[in-house]
Amino acid sequence: MKKWLWLTTISIVLISVFSVMELGPKYFGKSYLETADFKEEYRYFVDRLIVTELDPPEAETEFPVTMEEIEEYRTRYGTLAEQIQSIQDQYNPDIEYARENDNDSLVEILTEERDSKIQAIRDNFADDDTVREKILEDKQRAAKVAVNGIMNDQGSFNAQSPYYVYDLTNIETGENFKKGDLSNRAFFEKKYSNAAPLQFNGEELFYSNYNNTEMIIPVSNAEFKGVVQIDRSLLAASDRGAAIVGHEYIKNTLYLLGALAIAGIVLLFTKLKFEQAAFLKMPLYRKWTEWPLEVKLGLFAVTILFALPYGVATSLGIMEYTFYDGLTSFVWNTLKNFVLNTIVLALLILQGIWLYTYYNKSDKLVADFKRSYIQRSLQMSHYAFLKKSIGVQMLILLVVIFFWGAGTMLLFIFPAVVLVWLPATLFIGLPVLLFMMKRFGYLNVLMDSTKAIADGSLNEQIPVKGKSPLAHHAIQLNRLKEGVRQSVSEQAKSERLKTELITNVSHDLRTPLTSIITYTDLMKTPELSAEDRLMYADILDRKSQRLKTLIEDLFEVSKMASGNMELHRQRVDFTQLTTQAFAEHAEDISSSGLDFRISTPEQPVYIMADGQKWWRVLDNLILNAIKYALPGTRVFATLKERDGQAEFIMKNVTRFELGENTDELFERFKRGDVARQTEGSGLGLAIAQSIVDLHGGAMKIEVDGDLFKVTVSLNSL
Repeated sequence: MKKWLWLTTISIVLISVFSVMELGPKYFGKSYLETADFKEEYRYFVDRLIVTELDPPEAETEFPVTMEEIEEYRTRYGTLAEQIQSIQDQYNPDIEYARENDNDSLVEILTEERDSKIQAIRDNFADDDTVREKILEDKQRAAKVAVNGIMNDQGSFNAQSPYYVYDLTNIETGENFKKGDLSNRAFFEKKYSNAAPLQFNGEELFYSNYNNTEMIIPVSNAEFKGVVQIDRSLLAASDRGAAIVGHEYIKNTLYLLGALAIAGIVLLFTKLKFEQAAFLKMPLYRKWTEWPLEVKLGLFAVTILFALPYGVATSLGIMEYTFYDGLTSFVWNTLKNFVLNTIVLALLILQGIWLYTYYNKSDKLVADFKRSYIQRSLQMSHYAFLKKSIGVQMLILLVVIFFWGAGTMLLFIFPAVVLVWLPATLFIGLPVLLFMMKRFGYLNVLMDSTKAIADGSLNEQIPVKGKSPLAHHAIQLNRLKEGVRQSVSEQAKSERLKTELITNVSHDLRTPLTSIITYTDLMKTPELSAEDRLMYADILDRKSQRLKTLIEDLFEVSKMASGNMELHRQRVDFTQLTTQAFAEHAEDISSSGLDFRISTPEQPVYIMADGQKWWRVLDNLILNAIKYALPGTRVFATLKERDGQAEFIMKNVTRFELGENTDELFERFKRGDVARQTEGSGLGLAIAQSIVDLHGGAMKIEVDGDLFKVTVSLNSL
């Protein structure tokens, strides 16, 4: 409860102090006769009194005419030739029409008028005195119009000031002017003497604009002595009497507000001291902290708007002018506005405390700003010009709509604007609108097509229209759809190969394992002869070695596929390495029934590679040829250096039909022997491919019928 009393008290103090500071100098210690309003009213009264009744201006008969005025009068409507041509264009069509209708009298009248006006124009350009007389006549007429206008204000002047009475005498002429009866108890009285006479003190000049002639009427310089009074009874019966009563109302109200301000300040420094923690424990504060930054600042700005321009300031104006409706209305309106302003100002102060406390540290302000809608909009707004053509089109559309709407509004105010609005609508507004509707329609088509892709429809082609960013987007969507289709195909292929991998590795591991188990059981037979036992042991040894080779190859290819294989690169002579590899397999080659044709350059071909791993590549390729080449055919092995690349090529005729999909030959456990009756593990090419990839080289397989060709390339030194 104490915090609400503090808010109410400080709001009352602020409103009272502001009101006293704003209106106090105008009302404190001053009667109505001492206010600036009355002084201005009285000055206006005596000036108008002199002009309309005491010494009205008279129209002079002689005015100076300068050569500049003469020249301006002559050329006001153009040069001599232009003015004559204008008169002829005005009369000649009517004269010709009258002549065609045999109306001779009308022809004569029109011709006489035309010639008369033309002669008058010629006289203007021929004689300065003629022009001077015309200008002087215009000035004299203008002076009469000005004086008549001043005198016509006399009735309204007397109606506006009915409570003034006076008895004044012209000091120079002795002429006396009197209105009403002077009183010994006048509300206001001012006396004038020969030493301090009444005279015109205004800065107002009287102008007339008659026939494009602008001139000044001299003001009065007469002096008067006598008395000017405001009659009490006449004043009470007029509207001005309410102003005097209202002045006292406002003055007493300001005294009361001053007392409230002093009492409130005393309370704030004694009984109602500020306790910040009390305002932070309010349940509303916890909810307020969760509001977006825009809501907090927006509500604070709206409260400021109501508390200051439309609150305190407006209520002061209402207080000054509601006294015309009487004391009851004045008290009610003043009290109502005071209470409303107190509530709004208290809310403003409360929000100010919360804002200062919560955002005292800049990190919270920065955090709230980053989460604000303004920041998100700013972050996204710069993407509007990511494609410049779209950003420019958006701006053009907004500008056209803005001016189109503004023009439509002006059409209701100035119907003549239709002459510009209609062509602009037909040739700018509607074409731009139709163009943008076409673009938005195409955008909707792209959005529907994108939804279809997301739903799995990959067959229908998205239409590409024009060369706009939307058309480029359609092209990208088509590429994306094709990529998705290929991805689905690759995924299906991967699933198939995975199934085959599981089947193949199970078959290749189970075969030697089954033999090992079988022959192990046979060796447990008690009556088994020594010769059979040795034969079974030899079989177990071969099957164990086979199983060991399979597991080691599988482990090695898995290790290389995971990227855990370390390479020890050094300078290697590829020519010598090739020769050594074929030399080590000379016995296998001779027993294979194949004719190997090996071609290597005479000079060394150097590469940066792990010699042991690169030897494994050559070893796997040679073994692959020995196992899967058709017996009795030739195998060609060629090493050469070309364009900074060392290339090793092997070609042979295959024993088994490979088909067209050569990519699958790199898959693990994939063998050309589909029946899997040969001794190969199906990992040779996969291991070779992994080693080549680790070295940054390339390995390519080509099949042409039964011709099998593999090419390995690596940067040479």
